[in-house]
Amino acid sequence: MLFETHAWVTLDDAVAVYNVYSDSLVATIPVGVTPYFPKLTPDGTKVLVPNFGSNTVSVVCTATNQVLATIPVGVAPTAVAVDPTSTTAYVTNSGSGTVSVISVPTDTVVGTISVGSTPVDVTVARDGSRVFVSNSGSNNVSVIDPTTNTVVQTLTAGTSPNGLTTSIDNTKLFVVNSGSNNVSVFSTTTNTLLSTIAVGSSPQKIAANPVNPLFVYVTNNGSNSVSVISTATLTVVATVAVGTGPRGLSVTGDGTQVWVANEGDSSVSIINTATNTIAAALPTAFPPRGVTVGRVGSALSPGEPIDLLDPYQLEEVTESVCIIVEKVYASCQQRECFPTLTIPLPAGTPPFTFVSLTFANGIILPGSIVITPIPSRPNFSRVQFTLQIPYTLTLKDATGAVFTLPGTLPDIAKDIVLYFPPTRPEFDLNLRVETRSELLASPLFTPTCVELAVGSFVVTKVTGLVQLLVPAFGYCPEPPVCEEFPVGPSNPCVTFFDTTLTPFPSDFFPPQLDNC
Repeated sequence: MLFETHAWVTLDDAVAVYNVYSDSLVATIPVGVTPYFPKLTPDGTKVLVPNFGSNTVSVVCTATNQVLATIPVGVAPTAVAVDPTSTTAYVTNSGSGTVSVISVPTDTVVGTISVGSTPVDVTVARDGSRVFVSNSGSNNVSVIDPTTNTVVQTLTAGTSPNGLTTSIDNTKLFVVNSGSNNVSVFSTTTNTLLSTIAVGSSPQKIAANPVNPLFVYVTNNGSNSVSVISTATLTVVATVAVGTGPRGLSVTGDGTQVWVANEGDSSVSIINTATNTIAAALPTAFPPRGVTVGRVGSALSPGEPIDLLDPYQLEEVTESVCIIVEKVYASCQQRECFPTLTIPLPAGTPPFTFVSLTFANGIILPGSIVITPIPSRPNFSRVQFTLQIPYTLTLKDATGAVFTLPGTLPDIAKDIVLYFPPTRPEFDLNLRVETRSELLASPLFTPTCVELAVGSFVVTKVTGLVQLLVPAFGYCPEPPVCEEFPVGPSNPCVTFFDTTLTPFPSDFFPPQLDNC
């Protein structure tokens, strides 16, 4: 299979792996004691499982369904969150009032952050700028700056705050209050309380729909249901009955299903998000606590059969090939605006008229790159460089003469943070930029110059050449013969003498009939 979407469900000292679209059990992976709420890394390569009873985190390889590492953390870990780049994970240690910071590439703890009493859940802002931790014992939420790994603010929540998530547009933070049966909604811009939404009894966890940003889902452990909340109206728009004692939940990447772990009756309820009804119910061997769902890639053999029930399946793969390509390890986007770009007029006959303004891709000035590792953020660096964007302005004067004026936009000084993966010294990482620049308003002519307003979109990338094993459909078919462009008029006699193209006319001879 090319791609599979799996669900990882924590049971009694093990993780059960299911194929989401066939609802079949793929594997059972032994982990630590009493695993709680697992988390799939955004790149789909690892699942991090906090083991409440053994004070560790098991790191599961999604390609092999094996434990890669076991990481000691604080006392009674409960939940994990991973930043958007899949490089840093945060683990809540409910028994020690701390958060362990884990380097995902190296599977090691690189920091410990003191938070409130009994931290039980954690989530990372969609842009990675903040980490939020719910402190059940102190009825508040710690706001962490990941660049310094320090608590920068504390938000007052309801009673026994538990599950956390941010809206897809990153403007709202939803906090599930297990003791007060409601959800607190905060603005992520101002960290102020926007609303409080009543839900079911003893609510536990919350998850956002990654495709439809209008909905988030809350498990109600005491009322055996899931509340569907509108992120627009901040109201409950549906309540779905599930199994007994629901706790963890997760939404599939295509937004069509919500998987709910029912600890009370050892089952998993699968909700159809289009109808908010139960699509299936799976029995589990032991009471499930948490679940995380996502798509993973798997290496293929040419003879492996194709699963026609998998919607991500493509066509029959004939072979696996190794290719050398430039991989993008990190990228980010920015905008630059030049409201008044003044260009002197050429020596011509006024008045001048505007013909066109074209741009070339931006270039990094040689010698301007400075990359400084950030000690508090493993594998991240401060990246400074100077960017130039060439342009060509074309004008026409009163006599019709055309003038072409080359130049560059004002130098752009960049100072950003980017992920730089750990590599051997011989491996070269490249810094690349892609730009697109546009004229924002009509040119304004003065007696001596023309004034332009220009906006530029800038994407900065960290790249490196890698070898990838990819599934292939065989070699490309033989191409058709090239069509020659006719140099002169075609010879009409060629077609005329071809008896296939020009048969003898059927009405050439008069009809010869034997009867009247």
